[in-house]
Amino acid sequence: MNIRRSRQADARAMARIYVQSWHETYMGIVPAGYLSTMTVSGFVPMFLNEIRNGRTISYIAEKPGVGAVGFISGGPERQSDCIYEGEIYSLYVLNQYQKMGLGSRLVARLAEQFDKRGLYSLLVWVLKQNPSRKFYEKINGIYLRSDRIPLGGNLLEGVAYGWLSTALAIRPD
Repeated sequence: MNIRRSRQADARAMARIYVQSWHETYMGIVPAGYLSTMTVSGFVPMFLNEIRNGRTISYIAEKPGVGAVGFISGGPERQSDCIYEGEIYSLYVLNQYQKMGLGSRLVARLAEQFDKRGLYSLLVWVLKQNPSRKFYEKINGIYLRSDRIPLGGNLLEGVAYGWLSTALAIRPD
């Protein structure tokens, strides 16, 4: 697998992975009406803007002969947390490529960039019912707190995991 910085041309692949991952992971967790409104073309502008804005850092994971199979994006923490400076905004790896170390490698790349930009701690928010949320504990994330997240007209429980130092999330390739 190759991991590299995302480019504008990757926005469609990121949107595809995002939508597919939501459908695979959140069916029965997130309201079906919300999932049915998610389209690749609807999310391309969001990812294109993230790539262009300069504040968001993103990496894409590619498998030779297959193309993009995962991505991560993040940047400054968005809710003015007094301890955690950086935030993972999105981390998605297609189901068939999970449990191969790809998520850990993506988090490590982002953490390295955070460190270079002076963001020395990070957190991530994930839906509590996400079956993959324990992944963050496996890579040294500490459970911080829970909160209600508005989504599709409902309030769903989210949980935050954090790393007091980006060094705790960095793994060698």
